[in-house]
Amino acid sequence: MTQKEIARTLNITQAAVSMALKGSERISPALRESVRKLAEDAGYQPNLAGQMLRGGRTSLIGAVFPRLTNPFYAELFQEIQNQLRPRGYLLYFAPAETREELRRTVAILRQMRVAGVIGLANGGQELLPLRDDGIALVLYGGDGKLDLGVSQILPDRYHAALRLMEFLIARGRRRIAFLGAALEEEPRFRAYGDALRAAGLPLLPIRLTSSPGDPMKAGFHAAEDWLRLHPETDAVFAHNDELALGAKRAIAFAGYSIPEHIALAGFDNISTGAYLTPSLTTVDQPRRRITNALIAELVASLENPEHHAFVPIPCRLVVREST
Repeated sequence: MTQKEIARTLNITQAAVSMALKGSERISPALRESVRKLAEDAGYQPNLAGQMLRGGRTSLIGAVFPRLTNPFYAELFQEIQNQLRPRGYLLYFAPAETREELRRTVAILRQMRVAGVIGLANGGQELLPLRDDGIALVLYGGDGKLDLGVSQILPDRYHAALRLMEFLIARGRRRIAFLGAALEEEPRFRAYGDALRAAGLPLLPIRLTSSPGDPMKAGFHAAEDWLRLHPETDAVFAHNDELALGAKRAIAFAGYSIPEHIALAGFDNISTGAYLTPSLTTVDQPRRRITNALIAELVASLENPEHHAFVPIPCRLVVREST
């Protein structure tokens, strides 16, 4: 299907189709979504040949994430790719975790003459040379609002984690352990600590005892060691769903049942969690809403290099059988 055929089907002009596929704010959100969905369903493939050298840039968008073995990042990457393809852009995955890897990745992306980059806010400082080189840059996540002169999409993890903790406490849980990054600036752990202090309850951080490169394994071993020393634990709040899955196995191995003896909750709402027995209570970071914001800010930055905005995204507590 061509842009002309999309225009004819929707009874609009080809120019309107072109602007909608580029995410132009001159087209209403409803019409942009109608054009995007029709283009995606019909397998529309834009003609990239005329775009490849426009402004000295390719039609590549870099995605700088730590790894796609993390189900949340994989699902987010897929959603970004689904929205970029109809607009005529190809998504290039550039894995990077350490600062040195980030610096090498930045050099590669500059050599590739990418049009834009979506990267994690925690690597924001290392990614800034991309912006200085005229590459549109949008940051996702972070521990708080940044002031780097680029757009930032930030899920409100703090208030969602606070609602989760208040829910566990209201259910009578009093020995709630936190499994993951026990850093005061990290929003989930900060909410965990604030809720427990307000209730006069102790903070019980579980340190990871094996490599976080394999979160399920790390979650299993850390929870296994913890429960051996702290059998009085009646709830575990994991930094993400992968760690929670590892902890779930450790809880079963220790002879406890979920949620009768120990309640378990994660974070991210990966698809696997809904199909476990018991299904996993978690916090949903809404992928479609996050992706819509990332793409809107990327397109705005491509059209206007001076554009930048801070976009907070609310998250939602998803209560299931594990609590």
